[in-house]
Amino acid sequence: MLESFTEACRQDERVLAAFVGGSVATAKADEFSDLDLYAIIQPDVYDRFLEEHRQFMERLGEPVFLEYFDGFGFDMFVFIFDNGIHGELGIAKPNSFLHIHGGPFKTLVDKQGLLEAVEFPWQRPSEAQQVKFLRRELLWFWRDLSLYAVAMGRGELWSAAGHLESMRRRCINLIRLDQDFDSWTGEYEKLERAVGQEHLTPLKGSFPAFDAQAIAHAANALIAFYQRIASKLAKRHNLDYPHALEAVVLRQLAGSSAQGH
Repeated sequence: MLESFTEACRQDERVLAAFVGGSVATAKADEFSDLDLYAIIQPDVYDRFLEEHRQFMERLGEPVFLEYFDGFGFDMFVFIFDNGIHGELGIAKPNSFLHIHGGPFKTLVDKQGLLEAVEFPWQRPSEAQQVKFLRRELLWFWRDLSLYAVAMGRGELWSAAGHLESMRRRCINLIRLDQDFDSWTGEYEKLERAVGQEHLTPLKGSFPAFDAQAIAHAANALIAFYQRIASKLAKRHNLDYPHALEAVVLRQLAGSSAQGH
């Protein structure tokens, strides 16, 4: 696939340069690794390349999943081919491409020397962005718990389990922030590489069997974990811990539990 991509970029006049990042660039790839591909496109045909991206990708094989994504601030196509190879193709113009990648890379095609002596800075969130994200996780955990309490009070276990999953994801994000506040949080993505197993162990009990008692036990485990880590993070980053919100939602939870569901 990498050879096909390289050849397609060589032959396509719209592509000025191409490179690969991630584990392939650092020689750490295994059979499960994805391909982090990048192409620098001539400005005057950039929009056309966007429109014709499928034709370009079909030179590599048969894509069964090929979707546009701009959540990182640049144009990207996420792909899965029929042979199981998966990854992303990020594209940019030659006058602005340092933001599409961070860290080591391996040049595949460079028709104009655009990649010579280039260093891609690690793309990290600002402190203000992380503090804003932390504040959101601190507050919305209780919103999730409030919705969970309503669902349990009504005996709606599917809904309760869904809200439980939202609570768990927020706890995982708090673990990531606690371990490395300068990196983007990614919930479950490459979680074991980002944090040590010992930090995840307290959350094992939050994966319950599908019955009301087990789900309630898992929710209590998440609440206890959240309270330990959230208060510490709030204090460290000068945020107010939501004590009043916590008290209201815990009373709501106690009320729904007292109804016997």
